[in-house]
Amino acid sequence: MTMKLALWNENDYLCKNFILNGLADNLYDYYSPYKSAKLVWLALEKKYDTEEAETKKYVVSRYLKYQMTDDKSVESQSHETQKIAYDIISDGMALDEQFQVAVIIDKLPPGWKDFKNLLRHKTKEFSLDSLITRLRIEEEARRQDQKDEVLVVSHNNTKRKNTGVVLKPIGKNFKNQNRNVSNTSNRNKNPPRVQHARQHPPTKNNPGESFLCYNYGKPGHMARKC
Repeated sequence: MTMKLALWNENDYLCKNFILNGLADNLYDYYSPYKSAKLVWLALEKKYDTEEAETKKYVVSRYLKYQMTDDKSVESQSHETQKIAYDIISDGMALDEQFQVAVIIDKLPPGWKDFKNLLRHKTKEFSLDSLITRLRIEEEARRQDQKDEVLVVSHNNTKRKNTGVVLKPIGKNFKNQNRNVSNTSNRNKNPPRVQHARQHPPTKNNPGESFLCYNYGKPGHMARKC
């Protein structure tokens, strides 16, 4: 009995040190106080099983929360989604291919809303690879449409710059409008001289009596003849 106990203690000591020697230095110092190999193993199992569960939870959370945006390539973002799905599968969780197809379609960016609605009715018709191919074709078509639109806008802007602006008169003839404005301005600048007639002092002349000149006072002589 004593020999069996001694043999067990020796084997347990060797097993414990085999486990500890496989750990990093900081972990070795932490787990070396444990008295048996079994206690070390259970402590490590509890620690890393919890961490593995947290890792799986984190990867699943990333997969569910991932959302594509319009400022990046849809094809590249769909590949990122596939990478996260691969991490989930690597951790021992199963993901159906049709489920992955549905997830990628659901995560398409807001600018792909119409295309997303179209694909939702055809989810079962696509494999994962065929869906990625379809997204690549659609994205290339959209890029080409944007290039064509930019060329049309640029052409229209160039055409406007090369075309002179024509001013059209409204209502009356444009030449007459200018003539009227010119005449009006000239009248305002050089008002006509008004000739005032000389006022003769009121005189009472008898019938048959000649009037007097305003300058010389001579009868029968008008001031304008002086």
